[in-house]
Parts: sequence; C-alpha cells; structure tokens
Amino acid sequence: MRQMTKRLATRAICAALLLSVWGLGCGGGKSAGDGGTGDGAVADGGDGGTSDGATTDGATTDGATTDGATTDGATTDGATTDGATTDGATTDGATTDGGGVDSGPAPCVPVMCQGSLRQCGDCVDNDGDGLADARDPSCLGACDNNESGLSTGIPGGDTPQCGLDCYYDTDQGSGNDKCNWDGRCDPLEPDALRCPYSDPPPPSANCPATQRSECLDFCRPLTPNGCDCFGCCELPALSGSFVFLGSVNAAGDPTCTIDHVSNAALCHPCTPVEGECYNPCGRCELCVGRDPSTIPADCFPPPPPGDGGTPMDGGTPVDSGTPVDSGTPMDAGARCDPGVQACGLPGDPACPTGNFCLTGCCVYFG
Repeated sequence: MRQMTKRLATRAICAALLLSVWGLGCGGGKSAGDGGTGDGAVADGGDGGTSDGATTDGATTDGATTDGATTDGATTDGATTDGATTDGATTDGATTDGGGVDSGPAPCVPVMCQGSLRQCGDCVDNDGDGLADARDPSCLGACDNNESGLSTGIPGGDTPQCGLDCYYDTDQGSGNDKCNWDGRCDPLEPDALRCPYSDPPPPSANCPATQRSECLDFCRPLTPNGCDCFGCCELPALSGSFVFLGSVNAAGDPTCTIDHVSNAALCHPCTPVEGECYNPCGRCELCVGRDPSTIPADCFPPPPPGDGGTPMDGGTPVDSGTPVDSGTPMDAGARCDPGVQACGLPGDPACPTGNFCLTGCCVYFG
C-alpha cells in the first residue's frame, strides 16, 4: 500500500510538471501573439510549435509579422500606405481620382484671369485626365475655360463676321487688345464654311500688315510658344504644320484637341500671322504639344559647383564636352523672353503668385 501511494504521488507530480510544461510551451491554446501556438500546435513536447505556419514572438501570423513587423510600405486592399496608390490615385506627387484637386509635384495655386477664375486656373482636374491647369497640355493660359480641348471655351475665336482678336484673353473683340485679323485673309481657310478665303479680301476684312503696338503689348505675352496671337499654332510641335485651335464643325462645335492635331478634318490647317505677333517655338523652349524630353541637354545650366568647384567625392569630374557657346552654358533665360522666369521642368521654381506657367514661362494674366 505504501509503495502504491508513493507511485500515485509520483504520477501526480509528473502530471503537474507536464501541465506546467504545456502551459509554458503552448500557451493553453492562446494566440501566437501571446507567444503560444493555437490551431495545429504540437501537444507533445510543447516547444513553441507553429499555428497556421506562424512563428511565435516576432514571427509571421498568416503571412504578416506581429512583433516588429514592418507596416510602412505594406499593402492594404491593394493600396500602399506610404507614397503609393489608394484607389488608383497617388497621394504623393500625383493626382486624385478624376475631378478632384490636382496635387501634382508641388501645391497648385489658383490663378485669376482678369478677375475671373477659369477652368485652367482653378487647380481642379475638370476633364478627369489626371492633369490640371498648367500641367494639362490642353490649357493655354489662365483665361482658358476648357481643359478638354484646344478651344478656349470662351468668346475669343472668330466671330460670325470672321474677325479675330487676341485668342488667349477673356473676351471677344479687339476693344481691349487692339489685335485684328480676318479668317478670309488665310488661303488655307481654317473656317471654310463661314469664312472662305477671298483674293483680294473683301473690304470688310481687316488684315493689317503689322499689328498695333497695343496688340503686341497686351497679347504677345499671353501667346504660347509656337503660336500666333490669333490661335494658329505649330502642331505637332516643331512639325512645320499649323492648325487653328478654334476649329469647329458645320454645327459650330469645337473639334480640335491635343490628341487630334494631325487630323485636318478636326484641327483645320492655318497660316500663322507673321511678325511680332508670332511666337515661334525656340530650340530650348517648351511649346504647345512639345515633349519636354526633346529639349536638348545643353539648354539647361549645369548644377552649381560645390565647395569652390571641387567635386563632392573628390574624384575627377566627368568631361561633359565643350559648352555650346564657347564656355558659357545656356541658362533658363534661353527658354523665355528676357526677364521672364522659366518654369514647368524639374528644378524650376514655382511661378510667383498670380502667374501661370505657360509653355515653360511664368506669365501674369491678372
């Protein structure tokens, strides 16, 4: 009897020890976050088994790290939380879902047009293409009220009498800009249905050989690179072909868009008005429809020398060749008229308040 009692006591002690081991090694069925193993845990041995393939203490539960796991850069419902995309819209350096405010690489600041706020100056992606205002290639300035096409969406194109004034301001008529041209003076007939070419032009057609100084002072700064004052622009850029931005169909509806500039049925050919009212696309300039990657590298100034010209790594500078103009590299001024700030490309500063970045140059629209 005494021997049996000793055996029972020994078994009780062993059972208590086993329960203690199980409690430490398996957590009594607790989750892996408590250091134990649940489903599929190994009972015998109780040495930190695996639950659903999850390792305890800093291991993975269903594929995700619980202790010391990395949340930065992890994807939730397919959207990266740090600098990536949520519902298809990049939160850092891109645009919101169609119709929202265009955040872009820098904050967008609304730009007024002679006291009015138009589509191309309101910092809103009005046509839902992911681009707004100066970043949208369809925008021709702060007075442009149409992000979806090259027609400005406001009076300013040709009138029923075929007269043209400054295409890029906020109204129709030459009273404020003194610019005058007539569609009937263009042998290419950009508006053949309403304003057929006539040689000589009828007496009512106002086609001066030169524009008045008031026109040049008012409209020339608003005219994009590659265009004349009256909406005739070189498109595709640098192609030698010109189209009328205000092209319309028989019903009078605008038809010319940036995607159809090579379609003469939609973007009608025109002859640019030569002289001071024509702003050609220069070698180093951003122009309507021009891909910035086509601008030659020597159009940009080299980075400023560091520490008296000594390379940062103390090595030999890369030989970039002989500068174009005998040692003087072109600066940003080569992209704009003298005294006008360049903009729109990486490294360019933002335009001053009230200025619109028009084909790479800051322009004040009032």
